[in-house]
Parts: sequence; C-alpha cells; structure tokens
Amino acid sequence: MVKEKKMKRKLLVGIAAAVLFLAGCSKQPSLENAQNVNANQTQTEQTAQTNENATNQNESVSTENANVEEETLGGAKVSAENANQEFAKKLSNIVIYFDFDKYNIRPDQWPKVEKLAELIKSNPSNYTIRIEGNCDEWGTEEYNYALGLKRANSVKNALIKLGVDPKKLTVISYGELNPVCTAHAKWCWRLNRRDNFTYLP
Repeated sequence: MVKEKKMKRKLLVGIAAAVLFLAGCSKQPSLENAQNVNANQTQTEQTAQTNENATNQNESVSTENANVEEETLGGAKVSAENANQEFAKKLSNIVIYFDFDKYNIRPDQWPKVEKLAELIKSNPSNYTIRIEGNCDEWGTEEYNYALGLKRANSVKNALIKLGVDPKKLTVISYGELNPVCTAHAKWCWRLNRRDNFTYLP
C-alpha cells in the first residue's frame, strides 16, 4: 500500500514537471523568429527610405524643370519686348516729307516708303502702324486737318501696293496741332509737312 502511494506521487511529480517544461518552452521566443522579425523591419524601413528619397528626387527634378521653364518663358518675353522696342524705334526714325499744300509722295521720299514697307513686312507679329499726317501752320485748322489725312492715306495706299497688310495700318491727322518746329520760317514749315509712324502693340 505504501509502495503504491509512492509510485503515484512520483507519477504526479513527473507529470507536473513535464507540464512546467512544456509551458516554459511555449513562452520562450524563438531566436530564429526574432531574427526574421528584425530583418523584415529593417527591409521595410529601407524600402520606405528608398521611396522617400525617390519622391524627394522627383520633387527636386520637377521644381528644377519648372524653374527652367519659367526662366525660358521670362527670357522669351524680355526678348520679344526688346525686339518690339527696337522695331518701334526704327519706325519712328522714318519721316516722309511733303511739298507745300501737297499730299502726293515726292520722288525723293519714295525710298523711305519702300524701306518702311520692307520693315513692316519683316515683322510678322500682331501689331498696328499708325500713320500720322501733319501740316504747317498755313491755312485754317479744318483745312490742315483734311490735308494731313490725305497725306496719311497717300502713304497708306503706297504701302498696301508694296505688299503691306492693310489690317496693320491705321491713319490719323493732327493737322497743324503737332509741330516739331515752331519757328516762323520756311525751313521750319518744311519740317512740319510730314508723316510720322507709331507702333501700336
């Protein structure tokens, strides 16, 4: 009887030890699993960093391209403005003179008309040329206004015959109200009998 109790006690102790051992093994983390977790975490971090670097690089390239495009557009705009200013200056330097009380183009003024036509045709941009007819102080204000308009139209018609687009041309008369010289002398009056040309963008 005593012997049987001892055997039962040993059996219970053995079972308890086995249970504790198994419980301890199930709670102890696997070294291999821990290494795999660390490796996966490291790989995830590296992938995230790579993606972030790629995003930053793309943003940098996009910004750089935008800056280059903006500089190019800005440079083109400045270049166009400079070209227009130069064109306007060349136009203003051409002056066509007329005889007293006349509006027909003098033979010595025809080379200027031809030069003006070539200048206008060489610039295909959208713009208008205002032809401004002017007179000396002789005659009434109404008469000189009409004479100035005839002078402006005379040059306009000549330019059209030379191939200038009529849509680029407009006329106005200032009569005697826009003199370049105010002296009461023949040399001064000759300077006031003229057509000027203004660039209108």
